[in-house]
Amino acid sequence: MPTKKKSTHPSVPPTVWLMEDQLSHTLPALVDNPSAYVLLTESDRNYRSLPFHPKRIVFLVAAIRHFARELQDAGRDVAHFALKPEGYLDSIAAVREHVKRTGSRKFIVVEPSEYHTRAWLDTLPDQLGITIDYVPNTLFLTDRDTFADWARSLKSPLMEHFYRRTRKQHNVLMDGAEPIGGAWNFDKENRKPFKPGTLVPKHKTFAPDDITQTVMRVVARRFPTHYGTVDGFDLPVTRQHALICLDDFMKHRLPRFGDYEDAMVTGQPVLFHSFLSPLINAGILAPMEVIRAAEDQYARGHAPLNAVEGFVRQILGWREFVYGIYWSFMPTYRTRNARNNTRSLPQLFWTGETNLNCLKQTLSSVIEHAYSHHIQRLMILSNFATLTGINPQAVNDWFYAMYVDSHDWVVTPNVVGMGMNADGGTMATKPYVSSGAYINRMSDYCKSCKYNVKERTGENACPFNHLYWTFMHRYRSAYARNPRMTMMMKQLDRIDPTEMQDMLRQSQHFIDALGATATSAHNDA
Repeated sequence: MPTKKKSTHPSVPPTVWLMEDQLSHTLPALVDNPSAYVLLTESDRNYRSLPFHPKRIVFLVAAIRHFARELQDAGRDVAHFALKPEGYLDSIAAVREHVKRTGSRKFIVVEPSEYHTRAWLDTLPDQLGITIDYVPNTLFLTDRDTFADWARSLKSPLMEHFYRRTRKQHNVLMDGAEPIGGAWNFDKENRKPFKPGTLVPKHKTFAPDDITQTVMRVVARRFPTHYGTVDGFDLPVTRQHALICLDDFMKHRLPRFGDYEDAMVTGQPVLFHSFLSPLINAGILAPMEVIRAAEDQYARGHAPLNAVEGFVRQILGWREFVYGIYWSFMPTYRTRNARNNTRSLPQLFWTGETNLNCLKQTLSSVIEHAYSHHIQRLMILSNFATLTGINPQAVNDWFYAMYVDSHDWVVTPNVVGMGMNADGGTMATKPYVSSGAYINRMSDYCKSCKYNVKERTGENACPFNHLYWTFMHRYRSAYARNPRMTMMMKQLDRIDPTEMQDMLRQSQHFIDALGATATSAHNDA
Protein backbone atom coordinates (compact mmCIF):
# COMPACT_ATOMS: atom_id res chain seq x y z
CA MET A 1 0.00 0.00 0.00
CA PRO A 2 1.23 3.54 -0.77
CA THR A 3 2.37 5.69 2.13
CA LYS A 4 -0.43 8.00 3.25
CA LYS A 5 0.53 11.60 3.83
CA LYS A 6 -1.04 13.59 6.62
CA SER A 7 -3.15 16.59 5.68
CA THR A 8 -1.55 19.99 6.31
CA HIS A 9 -5.05 21.40 6.87
CA PRO A 10 -6.41 19.47 9.87
CA SER A 11 -9.43 21.81 10.22
CA VAL A 12 -10.49 21.40 6.61
CA PRO A 13 -13.41 19.00 6.09
CA PRO A 14 -12.64 15.70 4.38
CA THR A 15 -13.90 14.88 0.92
CA VAL A 16 -16.23 12.01 0.08
CA TRP A 17 -15.22 11.02 -3.44
CA LEU A 18 -17.94 9.02 -5.19
CA MET A 19 -17.49 7.05 -8.39
CA GLU A 20 -19.99 7.10 -11.27
CA ASP A 21 -21.70 3.92 -10.03
CA GLN A 22 -22.16 5.14 -6.43
CA LEU A 23 -24.98 7.63 -6.90
CA SER A 24 -26.82 6.78 -3.69
CA HIS A 25 -27.91 9.19 -0.97
CA THR A 26 -27.92 6.39 1.62
CA LEU A 27 -24.23 5.48 1.42
CA PRO A 28 -22.75 5.51 4.94
CA ALA A 29 -19.84 7.57 3.59
CA LEU A 30 -22.32 10.40 2.95
CA VAL A 31 -24.59 9.87 5.94
CA ASP A 32 -21.71 9.62 8.44
CA ASN A 33 -19.87 12.68 7.09
CA PRO A 34 -22.52 15.39 6.71
CA SER A 35 -20.01 18.27 6.64
CA ALA A 36 -17.63 16.68 4.12
CA TYR A 37 -17.19 17.91 0.59
CA VAL A 38 -18.60 15.58 -2.06
CA LEU A 39 -16.43 15.12 -5.14
CA LEU A 40 -17.95 13.97 -8.44
CA THR A 41 -15.98 13.81 -11.66
CA GLU A 42 -16.80 13.26 -15.33
CA SER A 43 -13.58 12.01 -16.88
CA ASP A 44 -12.71 12.29 -20.57
CA ARG A 45 -10.11 9.59 -20.06
CA ASN A 46 -12.72 7.26 -18.63
CA TYR A 47 -15.20 7.75 -21.46
CA ARG A 48 -12.49 7.41 -24.11
CA SER A 49 -10.91 4.24 -22.68
CA LEU A 50 -13.26 2.26 -24.94
CA PRO A 51 -15.63 3.40 -27.72
CA PHE A 52 -18.52 3.57 -25.26
CA HIS A 53 -22.02 3.84 -26.66
CA PRO A 54 -23.08 7.51 -26.52
CA LYS A 55 -26.29 6.57 -24.69
CA ARG A 56 -24.24 4.85 -21.98
CA ILE A 57 -22.16 8.00 -21.52
CA VAL A 58 -25.28 10.19 -21.51
CA PHE A 59 -26.95 7.99 -18.92
CA LEU A 60 -23.99 8.07 -16.52
CA VAL A 61 -23.13 11.74 -16.97
CA ALA A 62 -26.76 12.89 -16.74
CA ALA A 63 -27.22 10.73 -13.64
CA ILE A 64 -24.10 12.27 -12.07
CA ARG A 65 -25.35 15.80 -12.79
CA HIS A 66 -28.80 15.19 -11.40
CA PHE A 67 -27.29 13.54 -8.33
CA ALA A 68 -25.01 16.55 -7.83
CA ARG A 69 -28.04 18.83 -8.05
CA GLU A 70 -29.92 16.70 -5.50
CA LEU A 71 -26.97 16.85 -3.10
CA GLN A 72 -26.68 20.62 -3.50
CA ASP A 73 -30.41 21.03 -2.92
CA ALA A 74 -29.94 19.03 0.29
CA GLY A 75 -27.27 21.50 1.44
CA ARG A 76 -24.16 19.48 0.61
CA ASP A 77 -20.97 21.20 -0.56
CA VAL A 78 -20.42 19.51 -3.92
CA ALA A 79 -17.25 19.74 -6.01
CA HIS A 80 -18.51 18.67 -9.43
CA PHE A 81 -16.09 18.57 -12.34
CA ALA A 82 -18.09 18.22 -15.53
CA LEU A 83 -17.37 17.41 -19.17
CA LYS A 84 -17.51 20.46 -21.38
CA PRO A 85 -17.97 20.85 -25.15
CA GLU A 86 -14.26 21.73 -25.42
CA GLY A 87 -11.12 20.91 -23.47
CA TYR A 88 -10.02 17.81 -21.57
CA LEU A 89 -10.70 16.67 -18.03
CA ASP A 90 -9.52 13.64 -16.10
CA SER A 91 -10.00 12.67 -12.48
CA ILE A 92 -6.42 13.43 -11.44
CA ALA A 93 -6.73 17.00 -12.69
CA ALA A 94 -10.05 17.29 -10.87
CA VAL A 95 -8.55 16.11 -7.56
CA ARG A 96 -5.61 18.51 -7.90
CA GLU A 97 -7.97 21.40 -8.56
CA HIS A 98 -10.22 20.42 -5.66
CA VAL A 99 -7.26 20.25 -3.25
CA LYS A 100 -6.05 23.63 -4.53
CA ARG A 101 -9.46 25.23 -4.01
CA THR A 102 -10.33 23.73 -0.62
CA GLY A 103 -7.17 22.41 1.00
CA SER A 104 -9.01 19.12 1.64
CA ARG A 105 -6.48 16.30 1.42
CA LYS A 106 -8.31 13.53 3.27
CA PHE A 107 -10.49 11.54 0.88
CA ILE A 108 -13.13 9.04 1.95
CA VAL A 109 -13.77 6.56 -0.85
CA VAL A 110 -16.45 3.90 -1.01
CA GLU A 111 -14.78 0.65 -2.08
CA PRO A 112 -14.84 0.73 -5.88
CA SER A 113 -16.76 -1.98 -7.68
CA GLU A 114 -14.02 -2.40 -10.28
CA TYR A 115 -10.55 -3.81 -9.76
CA HIS A 116 -8.73 -1.40 -12.07
CA THR A 117 -10.29 1.59 -10.29
CA ARG A 118 -9.07 0.40 -6.89
CA ALA A 119 -5.58 -0.28 -8.28
CA TRP A 120 -5.48 3.21 -9.81
CA LEU A 121 -6.75 4.88 -6.62
CA ASP A 122 -3.99 3.19 -4.63
CA THR A 123 -1.41 5.09 -6.68
CA LEU A 124 -2.84 8.52 -5.86
CA PRO A 125 -1.75 9.20 -2.24
CA ASP A 126 1.95 9.37 -3.13
CA GLN A 127 1.25 10.97 -6.48
CA LEU A 128 -1.03 13.76 -5.19
CA GLY A 129 -0.11 14.11 -1.52
CA ILE A 130 -3.51 13.00 -0.24
CA THR A 131 -4.83 10.29 2.05
CA ILE A 132 -7.54 7.81 1.10
CA ASP A 133 -9.69 5.99 3.64
CA TYR A 134 -11.78 3.22 2.11
CA VAL A 135 -15.22 2.38 3.50
CA PRO A 136 -17.46 -0.61 2.62
CA ASN A 137 -19.57 -0.53 -0.53
CA THR A 138 -23.13 -1.10 0.71
CA LEU A 139 -24.52 -1.18 -2.84
CA PHE A 140 -23.73 -4.89 -2.83
CA LEU A 141 -25.08 -7.49 -0.42
CA THR A 142 -22.06 -9.80 -0.49
CA ASP A 143 -18.83 -9.51 1.46
CA ARG A 144 -16.30 -10.14 -1.28
CA ASP A 145 -13.58 -11.45 1.02
CA THR A 146 -15.92 -14.06 2.50
CA PHE A 147 -17.06 -14.98 -0.99
CA ALA A 148 -13.47 -15.30 -2.18
CA ASP A 149 -12.57 -17.70 0.63
CA TRP A 150 -15.49 -19.91 -0.43
CA ALA A 151 -14.99 -19.62 -4.21
CA ARG A 152 -11.23 -20.26 -4.20
CA SER A 153 -11.71 -23.44 -2.20
CA LEU A 154 -13.76 -24.99 -5.01
CA LYS A 155 -13.01 -25.97 -8.60
CA SER A 156 -16.37 -24.63 -9.77
CA PRO A 157 -18.29 -22.57 -7.19
CA LEU A 158 -21.96 -23.04 -8.05
CA MET A 159 -24.30 -20.07 -8.12
CA GLU A 160 -27.19 -22.24 -6.90
CA HIS A 161 -25.37 -23.07 -3.65
CA PHE A 162 -24.44 -19.42 -3.13
CA TYR A 163 -28.00 -18.30 -3.92
CA ARG A 164 -29.59 -20.63 -1.38
CA ARG A 165 -27.22 -19.53 1.34
CA THR A 166 -27.80 -15.86 0.53
CA ARG A 167 -31.57 -16.27 0.54
CA LYS A 168 -31.33 -17.71 4.04
CA GLN A 169 -28.91 -15.00 5.17
CA HIS A 170 -31.20 -12.17 4.07
CA ASN A 171 -34.49 -14.00 4.71
CA VAL A 172 -35.72 -13.56 1.15
CA LEU A 173 -38.69 -15.66 -0.02
CA MET A 174 -38.27 -17.90 2.99
CA ASP A 175 -40.81 -19.73 5.16
CA GLY A 176 -38.72 -20.27 8.24
CA ALA A 177 -35.77 -22.43 7.17
CA GLU A 178 -37.42 -23.52 3.92
CA PRO A 179 -38.00 -21.69 0.64
CA ILE A 180 -41.51 -20.42 0.02
CA GLY A 181 -43.28 -22.78 -2.34
CA GLY A 182 -41.07 -25.73 -1.41
CA ALA A 183 -38.48 -25.17 -4.15
CA TRP A 184 -35.42 -22.96 -4.50
CA ASN A 185 -36.01 -22.12 -8.15
CA PHE A 186 -38.71 -22.48 -10.79
CA ASP A 187 -36.55 -22.61 -13.90
CA LYS A 188 -38.72 -25.27 -15.54
CA GLU A 189 -41.68 -22.88 -15.46
CA ASN A 190 -39.66 -19.99 -16.89
CA ARG A 191 -38.77 -21.27 -20.34
CA LYS A 192 -41.95 -20.61 -22.28
CA PRO A 193 -41.77 -19.38 -25.89
CA PHE A 194 -43.62 -16.12 -26.39
CA LYS A 195 -47.28 -16.59 -27.24
CA PRO A 196 -48.21 -14.38 -30.23
CA GLY A 197 -50.87 -11.86 -29.35
CA THR A 198 -49.71 -11.49 -25.75
CA LEU A 199 -49.90 -7.82 -24.76
CA VAL A 200 -46.48 -6.44 -23.79
CA PRO A 201 -46.74 -3.32 -21.58
CA LYS A 202 -44.35 -0.57 -22.61
CA HIS A 203 -41.62 0.33 -20.16
CA LYS A 204 -41.50 3.89 -18.81
CA THR A 205 -39.58 6.51 -20.77
CA PHE A 206 -38.74 10.10 -19.88
CA ALA A 207 -38.26 13.13 -22.08
CA PRO A 208 -34.79 14.62 -21.43
CA ASP A 209 -34.89 17.72 -19.24
CA ASP A 210 -32.55 20.69 -19.68
CA ILE A 211 -29.70 19.01 -17.81
CA THR A 212 -29.92 15.84 -19.87
CA GLN A 213 -30.29 17.73 -23.14
CA THR A 214 -27.09 19.60 -22.36
CA VAL A 215 -25.34 16.30 -21.68
CA MET A 216 -26.61 14.89 -24.97
CA ARG A 217 -25.14 17.82 -26.88
CA VAL A 218 -21.79 17.56 -25.09
CA VAL A 219 -21.54 13.79 -25.63
CA ALA A 220 -22.49 14.03 -29.31
CA ARG A 221 -19.78 16.64 -29.80
CA ARG A 222 -17.06 15.01 -27.70
CA PHE A 223 -17.45 11.41 -28.91
CA PRO A 224 -18.53 11.59 -32.57
CA THR A 225 -16.72 8.40 -33.63
CA HIS A 226 -18.32 6.12 -31.03
CA TYR A 227 -20.85 3.62 -32.40
CA GLY A 228 -24.47 4.48 -31.67
CA THR A 229 -26.09 7.86 -31.17
CA VAL A 230 -27.56 10.05 -28.41
CA ASP A 231 -30.73 10.50 -30.48
CA GLY A 232 -33.85 9.23 -28.78
CA PHE A 233 -32.32 9.05 -25.30
CA ASP A 234 -35.26 8.56 -22.90
CA LEU A 235 -33.88 6.74 -19.87
CA PRO A 236 -34.51 7.65 -16.21
CA VAL A 237 -31.54 9.44 -14.65
CA THR A 238 -32.97 10.58 -11.30
CA ARG A 239 -33.99 8.83 -8.11
CA GLN A 240 -37.57 10.04 -8.59
CA HIS A 241 -37.81 8.57 -12.08
CA ALA A 242 -36.07 5.38 -10.97
CA LEU A 243 -38.78 4.78 -8.37
CA ILE A 244 -41.44 5.32 -11.04
CA CYS A 245 -39.74 2.68 -13.19
CA LEU A 246 -39.51 0.28 -10.26
CA ASP A 247 -43.22 0.64 -9.53
CA ASP A 248 -44.12 0.32 -13.21
CA PHE A 249 -42.21 -2.94 -13.59
CA MET A 250 -43.63 -4.45 -10.44
CA LYS A 251 -47.21 -3.71 -11.46
CA HIS A 252 -47.15 -4.30 -15.20
CA ARG A 253 -44.33 -6.64 -16.26
CA LEU A 254 -43.22 -8.69 -13.26
CA PRO A 255 -46.35 -10.92 -13.33
CA ARG A 256 -45.35 -12.31 -16.77
CA PHE A 257 -41.59 -12.03 -16.31
CA GLY A 258 -41.15 -15.64 -15.23
CA ASP A 259 -43.12 -17.14 -18.09
CA TYR A 260 -41.23 -15.20 -20.76
CA GLU A 261 -37.87 -14.72 -19.05
CA ASP A 262 -36.06 -16.59 -21.85
CA ALA A 263 -38.25 -15.50 -24.78
CA MET A 264 -36.94 -13.32 -27.62
CA VAL A 265 -39.31 -11.31 -29.79
CA THR A 266 -38.69 -9.06 -32.80
CA GLY A 267 -38.99 -5.39 -31.88
CA GLN A 268 -39.11 -6.10 -28.14
CA PRO A 269 -35.70 -5.41 -26.58
CA VAL A 270 -37.22 -5.24 -23.07
CA LEU A 271 -40.26 -7.54 -23.30
CA PHE A 272 -41.22 -8.38 -19.67
CA HIS A 273 -37.75 -7.70 -18.26
CA SER A 274 -37.30 -4.94 -15.72
CA PHE A 275 -34.70 -2.75 -17.47
CA LEU A 276 -33.69 -1.70 -13.95
CA SER A 277 -30.10 -2.94 -14.24
CA PRO A 278 -28.66 0.46 -15.29
CA LEU A 279 -30.29 2.07 -12.25
CA ILE A 280 -29.18 -0.63 -9.80
CA ASN A 281 -25.64 -0.75 -11.20
CA ALA A 282 -25.29 3.04 -10.93
CA GLY A 283 -26.49 3.01 -7.31
CA ILE A 284 -29.69 4.95 -7.99
CA LEU A 285 -31.75 1.96 -6.85
CA ALA A 286 -30.54 -0.31 -4.05
CA PRO A 287 -30.63 -4.06 -4.74
CA MET A 288 -32.47 -4.94 -1.55
CA GLU A 289 -35.22 -2.36 -2.06
CA VAL A 290 -35.86 -3.91 -5.47
CA ILE A 291 -35.89 -7.43 -4.00
CA ARG A 292 -38.29 -6.45 -1.21
CA ALA A 293 -40.59 -4.75 -3.73
CA ALA A 294 -40.79 -8.01 -5.69
CA GLU A 295 -41.44 -10.00 -2.51
CA ASP A 296 -44.26 -7.60 -1.69
CA GLN A 297 -45.90 -8.24 -5.07
CA TYR A 298 -45.96 -11.95 -4.30
CA ALA A 299 -47.25 -11.41 -0.76
CA ARG A 300 -50.10 -9.29 -2.14
CA GLY A 301 -50.96 -11.89 -4.75
CA HIS A 302 -50.09 -9.54 -7.60
CA ALA A 303 -47.32 -11.71 -9.12
CA PRO A 304 -46.82 -15.52 -9.17
CA LEU A 305 -43.95 -17.17 -7.37
CA ASN A 306 -42.16 -18.34 -10.52
CA ALA A 307 -41.94 -14.72 -11.71
CA VAL A 308 -40.88 -13.27 -8.37
CA GLU A 309 -38.32 -15.97 -7.61
CA GLY A 310 -36.88 -15.76 -11.13
CA PHE A 311 -36.47 -12.02 -10.79
CA VAL A 312 -35.02 -12.20 -7.27
CA ARG A 313 -32.50 -14.79 -8.51
CA GLN A 314 -31.21 -12.33 -11.11
CA ILE A 315 -30.31 -9.84 -8.36
CA LEU A 316 -29.66 -11.79 -5.16
CA GLY A 317 -28.29 -14.71 -7.15
CA TRP A 318 -26.53 -13.75 -10.35
CA ARG A 319 -25.68 -10.10 -9.65
CA GLU A 320 -24.08 -10.89 -6.32
CA PHE A 321 -22.47 -14.07 -7.63
CA VAL A 322 -20.73 -12.40 -10.57
CA TYR A 323 -19.54 -9.61 -8.27
CA GLY A 324 -18.03 -12.22 -5.97
CA ILE A 325 -16.44 -14.15 -8.84
CA TYR A 326 -14.94 -10.95 -10.24
CA TRP A 327 -13.25 -9.94 -7.00
CA SER A 328 -12.19 -13.49 -6.17
CA PHE A 329 -10.15 -14.01 -9.34
CA MET A 330 -9.12 -10.61 -10.68
CA PRO A 331 -6.89 -9.33 -12.18
CA THR A 332 -6.06 -12.50 -14.12
CA TYR A 333 -9.71 -13.47 -14.60
CA ARG A 334 -10.19 -10.87 -17.31
CA THR A 335 -7.39 -12.39 -19.39
CA ARG A 336 -8.58 -16.00 -19.28
CA ASN A 337 -8.88 -17.68 -22.66
CA ALA A 338 -9.32 -21.42 -22.07
CA ARG A 339 -9.61 -22.32 -25.76
CA ASN A 340 -6.89 -19.85 -26.85
CA ASN A 341 -9.19 -18.08 -29.29
CA THR A 342 -7.42 -15.36 -31.27
CA ARG A 343 -9.99 -14.33 -33.88
CA SER A 344 -10.69 -10.59 -33.88
CA LEU A 345 -14.16 -9.15 -33.41
CA PRO A 346 -16.11 -8.99 -36.70
CA GLN A 347 -17.20 -5.57 -37.90
CA LEU A 348 -20.83 -6.73 -37.82
CA PHE A 349 -20.81 -6.35 -34.01
CA TRP A 350 -20.48 -2.60 -34.52
CA THR A 351 -22.75 -2.23 -37.55
CA GLY A 352 -25.38 -4.96 -37.13
CA GLU A 353 -25.03 -5.83 -40.81
CA THR A 354 -25.60 -9.58 -41.17
CA ASN A 355 -28.02 -11.96 -42.87
CA LEU A 356 -28.53 -13.89 -39.63
CA ASN A 357 -31.81 -12.39 -38.44
CA CYS A 358 -31.39 -13.35 -34.77
CA LEU A 359 -28.00 -11.65 -34.72
CA LYS A 360 -29.26 -8.67 -36.69
CA GLN A 361 -32.26 -8.12 -34.39
CA THR A 362 -30.14 -8.32 -31.25
CA LEU A 363 -27.30 -6.15 -32.54
CA SER A 364 -29.73 -3.58 -33.91
CA SER A 365 -31.26 -3.30 -30.43
CA VAL A 366 -27.84 -2.78 -28.84
CA ILE A 367 -26.77 -0.22 -31.44
CA GLU A 368 -30.03 1.71 -31.08
CA HIS A 369 -30.80 1.34 -27.37
CA ALA A 370 -27.48 0.23 -25.80
CA TYR A 371 -29.49 -2.67 -24.41
CA SER A 372 -30.78 -6.18 -25.00
CA HIS A 373 -31.99 -8.59 -22.37
CA HIS A 374 -29.89 -11.34 -20.84
CA ILE A 375 -30.95 -14.26 -23.05
CA GLN A 376 -30.08 -12.30 -26.18
CA ARG A 377 -26.70 -11.54 -24.62
CA LEU A 378 -26.07 -15.16 -23.68
CA MET A 379 -27.72 -17.29 -26.35
CA ILE A 380 -27.34 -15.04 -29.40
CA LEU A 381 -24.27 -12.82 -28.99
CA SER A 382 -22.04 -14.87 -26.68
CA ASN A 383 -23.16 -18.10 -28.32
CA PHE A 384 -22.16 -16.76 -31.74
CA ALA A 385 -18.83 -15.46 -30.44
CA THR A 386 -18.02 -18.78 -28.79
CA LEU A 387 -18.93 -20.88 -31.81
CA THR A 388 -16.89 -18.70 -34.17
CA GLY A 389 -13.83 -18.66 -31.88
CA ILE A 390 -13.62 -14.92 -31.26
CA ASN A 391 -11.11 -13.73 -28.67
CA PRO A 392 -13.01 -13.43 -25.35
CA GLN A 393 -11.25 -10.20 -24.37
CA ALA A 394 -12.40 -8.56 -27.63
CA VAL A 395 -15.97 -9.68 -26.95
CA ASN A 396 -15.69 -8.51 -23.35
CA ASP A 397 -14.56 -5.04 -24.43
CA TRP A 398 -17.45 -4.83 -26.88
CA PHE A 399 -20.04 -5.69 -24.22
CA TYR A 400 -18.42 -3.23 -21.83
CA ALA A 401 -18.48 -0.49 -24.45
CA MET A 402 -21.96 -1.00 -25.86
CA TYR A 403 -24.34 -1.70 -22.96
CA VAL A 404 -25.87 1.04 -20.84
CA ASP A 405 -25.75 -1.13 -17.71
CA SER A 406 -22.15 -2.22 -18.18
CA HIS A 407 -19.39 -2.09 -15.59
CA ASP A 408 -16.26 -4.23 -15.61
CA TRP A 409 -17.33 -6.24 -12.55
CA VAL A 410 -20.58 -7.38 -14.18
CA VAL A 411 -19.49 -7.71 -17.81
CA THR A 412 -16.30 -9.72 -17.30
CA PRO A 413 -17.70 -12.73 -15.41
CA ASN A 414 -20.80 -12.78 -17.60
CA VAL A 415 -18.81 -12.72 -20.86
CA VAL A 416 -15.45 -14.38 -20.14
CA GLY A 417 -17.08 -16.82 -17.73
CA MET A 418 -20.76 -17.49 -18.32
CA GLY A 419 -21.09 -16.37 -21.93
CA MET A 420 -17.95 -17.79 -23.51
CA ASN A 421 -16.86 -20.40 -20.96
CA ALA A 422 -13.34 -19.06 -21.42
CA ASP A 423 -12.51 -19.12 -17.71
CA GLY A 424 -11.83 -22.86 -17.60
CA GLY A 425 -15.15 -23.69 -15.94
CA THR A 426 -15.08 -21.40 -12.90
CA MET A 427 -18.44 -19.79 -13.64
CA ALA A 428 -20.26 -22.59 -15.44
CA THR A 429 -19.77 -26.33 -15.70
CA LYS A 430 -20.55 -26.33 -19.43
CA PRO A 431 -20.47 -23.89 -22.35
CA TYR A 432 -23.79 -22.16 -23.06
CA VAL A 433 -23.87 -22.83 -26.79
CA SER A 434 -26.71 -23.99 -28.99
CA SER A 435 -27.73 -24.71 -32.54
CA GLY A 436 -30.48 -22.84 -34.34
CA ALA A 437 -33.07 -25.16 -32.80
CA TYR A 438 -32.95 -23.40 -29.43
CA ILE A 439 -33.14 -19.96 -31.05
CA ASN A 440 -36.11 -21.08 -33.12
CA ARG A 441 -37.88 -22.49 -30.06
CA MET A 442 -37.41 -19.36 -27.94
CA SER A 443 -37.84 -16.62 -30.57
CA ASP A 444 -39.66 -15.56 -33.71
CA TYR A 445 -36.41 -14.61 -35.45
CA CYS A 446 -36.04 -17.69 -37.65
CA LYS A 447 -39.34 -17.07 -39.45
CA SER A 448 -37.91 -13.98 -41.15
CA CYS A 449 -34.37 -15.22 -41.73
CA LYS A 450 -32.55 -15.89 -44.98
CA TYR A 451 -31.34 -19.19 -43.58
CA ASN A 452 -33.29 -22.39 -42.94
CA VAL A 453 -33.08 -23.30 -39.27
CA LYS A 454 -33.80 -26.97 -40.05
CA GLU A 455 -30.79 -27.44 -42.34
CA ARG A 456 -27.21 -28.14 -41.23
CA THR A 457 -25.46 -28.02 -44.60
CA GLY A 458 -26.03 -26.32 -47.92
CA GLU A 459 -26.34 -22.74 -49.09
CA ASN A 460 -29.46 -22.03 -46.99
CA ALA A 461 -28.36 -23.86 -43.84
CA CYS A 462 -28.52 -21.91 -40.58
CA PRO A 463 -24.92 -21.07 -39.62
CA PHE A 464 -25.68 -21.74 -35.96
CA ASN A 465 -26.30 -25.38 -36.90
CA HIS A 466 -23.01 -26.20 -38.58
CA LEU A 467 -21.08 -23.93 -36.20
CA TYR A 468 -22.57 -25.71 -33.19
CA TRP A 469 -21.92 -29.26 -34.35
CA THR A 470 -18.40 -28.53 -35.55
CA PHE A 471 -17.71 -26.86 -32.18
CA MET A 472 -18.90 -30.04 -30.44
CA HIS A 473 -16.80 -32.15 -32.79
CA ARG A 474 -13.69 -30.05 -32.19
CA TYR A 475 -14.00 -30.12 -28.39
CA ARG A 476 -15.44 -33.62 -28.02
CA SER A 477 -12.65 -34.80 -25.73
CA ALA A 478 -13.14 -31.84 -23.38
CA TYR A 479 -16.87 -32.46 -22.92
CA ALA A 480 -17.26 -36.22 -23.42
CA ARG A 481 -17.33 -36.91 -19.67
CA ASN A 482 -19.45 -33.91 -18.73
CA PRO A 483 -22.76 -35.33 -17.45
CA ARG A 484 -24.59 -32.16 -18.51
CA MET A 485 -23.59 -32.80 -22.13
CA THR A 486 -24.33 -36.52 -22.43
CA MET A 487 -27.32 -35.99 -24.71
CA MET A 488 -25.36 -33.72 -27.05
CA MET A 489 -22.52 -36.21 -27.27
CA LYS A 490 -24.98 -38.96 -28.22
CA GLN A 491 -26.43 -36.78 -30.97
CA LEU A 492 -22.93 -35.94 -32.15
CA ASP A 493 -22.13 -39.64 -32.45
CA ARG A 494 -25.09 -40.10 -34.80
CA ILE A 495 -23.85 -37.55 -37.36
CA ASP A 496 -22.52 -39.16 -40.54
CA PRO A 497 -18.77 -38.49 -41.01
CA THR A 498 -19.38 -37.17 -44.52
CA GLU A 499 -21.91 -34.66 -43.23
CA MET A 500 -19.47 -33.60 -40.51
CA GLN A 501 -16.80 -32.93 -43.12
CA ASP A 502 -19.30 -30.82 -45.07
CA MET A 503 -20.16 -28.88 -41.92
CA LEU A 504 -16.48 -28.33 -41.10
CA ARG A 505 -15.85 -26.88 -44.57
CA GLN A 506 -18.97 -24.72 -44.46
CA SER A 507 -18.21 -23.42 -40.97
CA GLN A 508 -14.66 -22.49 -41.92
CA HIS A 509 -15.90 -20.69 -45.02
CA PHE A 510 -18.48 -18.79 -42.95
CA ILE A 511 -15.90 -17.78 -40.35
CA ASP A 512 -13.35 -16.71 -42.97
CA ALA A 513 -15.99 -14.47 -44.57
CA LEU A 514 -16.80 -12.65 -41.33
CA GLY A 515 -13.93 -10.18 -41.50
CA ALA A 516 -12.69 -8.42 -38.41
CA THR A 517 -12.05 -5.09 -36.79
CA ALA A 518 -9.68 -4.03 -34.03
CA THR A 519 -11.03 -2.84 -30.68
CA SER A 520 -9.61 -0.29 -28.28
CA ALA A 521 -7.62 -1.38 -25.26
CA HIS A 522 -9.15 -1.15 -21.81
CA ASN A 523 -7.65 1.64 -19.70
CA ASP A 524 -8.09 2.92 -16.18
CA ALA A 525 -10.59 5.70 -15.49
